[in-house]
Amino acid sequence: MTDLELLQKIEQQLAQLPPEQLSLVSEFLDSLESRNSISHRALRRMPPIKRGGKAVDLLKFAGTWQGDDLEESLCFVEETRSKAQF
Repeated sequence: MTDLELLQKIEQQLAQLPPEQLSLVSEFLDSLESRNSISHRALRRMPPIKRGGKAVDLLKFAGTWQGDDLEESLCFVEETRSKAQF
C-alpha cells in the first residue's frame, strides 16, 4: 500500500468515526508526536558507544540463520539495494 493509498484509507476511516472516537484518535496521535520528539532529543544527547573497532568484536553477535526465507531475503536485498558511492 502506498503512502497516498494509506492516507486515503485513514481519511475514509476517520470520516466514519463518531466524535468521541475521533477524540481518542487525536489523543493517540498526540502521544505519538510527543514520544517521537522525546526519543529524538534523548538520542541526540547520548554519546556514541565506543567499543573495540574491529570486525572480530562483532562475532559474538553472529549466529546461524533460522527460518526458511533465506533465499527470499537475499533476493529482496539484491533487488532493493543501491549502488555504493565512494
